[in-house]
Amino acid sequence: MTLKQRITEKALELGFADVGFTTADPLDLYIKEYETRPEMYDWTKLGGLDLKQGAGLAQNHPWAKSMVVLIYNYHQKHFPADLVGKYGRCYQIDDRIAQKDWVLAIINFIGFLSEEGMQLHQGEEIPARMSAARAGLVTYGKNCFAYARKSMMGASWLVSVPILVDAEIEPDEPSIEVGCPKWCKNACLAACPTGALYKPKKMNPLKCIPFNTYYAPGITAMELREPMGRWIYGCDRCQQVCPRNEPWMNQVLPENPPLMEIAGDFQPEVILTMSQDHYENKIMPLMFYIPKENIGKWKMNAARALGNMGDTGHVPILAETLADNPDETVRGMCAWSLGRLGGSKAKAALESRLPGEDGLVKEEITLALEKL
Repeated sequence: MTLKQRITEKALELGFADVGFTTADPLDLYIKEYETRPEMYDWTKLGGLDLKQGAGLAQNHPWAKSMVVLIYNYHQKHFPADLVGKYGRCYQIDDRIAQKDWVLAIINFIGFLSEEGMQLHQGEEIPARMSAARAGLVTYGKNCFAYARKSMMGASWLVSVPILVDAEIEPDEPSIEVGCPKWCKNACLAACPTGALYKPKKMNPLKCIPFNTYYAPGITAMELREPMGRWIYGCDRCQQVCPRNEPWMNQVLPENPPLMEIAGDFQPEVILTMSQDHYENKIMPLMFYIPKENIGKWKMNAARALGNMGDTGHVPILAETLADNPDETVRGMCAWSLGRLGGSKAKAALESRLPGEDGLVKEEITLALEKL
């Protein structure tokens, strides 16, 4: 059995949906695309993630000769109905902190490569989707997501894991192309709430809901609040409406009892009033992009979501948070949501807080009262 065959057999044994191989040459197409609009991606460098640099592959790791790419299907089980539309599916099963399931499979696979005598590197700076396409595993959607080419019924609910190795392995045929059916009239672009998908294969991350739920600084821009709807962390909208995902979405999948058990911890009312202990021990093990020092970001997102749900039963909790939360972005978003929900109780809560506020919160209260 060849090295390539052994690697393939091990990857499938560990539960990966597919595995492919490509060279360690730089991802030139990715670099070229990045250079056409660097202003949309320079924010990644603030977190130490230089994607353009990461696309250099063997330029960064001269010993690398090939790249092994895995894809893992994260939609193998049913997601709790009361979390769908509020949290992106991929974040609900992110086991990087707990090191379970697919993360444990990656660890075991890396151990296997080491036992085979290979030097390797696996890092988040390597552009994962382009790596998977060059390894022949996926095609692109107009929404910029990667769709499985030979597995998962062609769905996009996947994680790509590129790993550089020092072994010469025959590369697979690349599949760097859009695989959308010709009859699809850009359903993903039409469904993108914030207009982040501004043309086929073009996405502005600064307007994307996931970016705005965990990376964007300060209070969420006014023009994005209503379009962001109930999403608290991440977004699946362009994948939900995609006809390429219909076969996978329409099958009956098994329940996920562990996720069902903790779903209550993620309800927006709970998030809005959660303690630091709740945040660090119940939320962050799954959803950890927001630093523990920035619990206000979570609460602001929850306040916006409650305002967009349209249920005036949420007025009391928003009014209480407006009165006592120390974070001005949280109080400001509570004011916006109270103005959106409306009614005499919301108006009274806003009027009672106006004299004691200044700056951002006073401005938000004033705008909310004007709306009412």
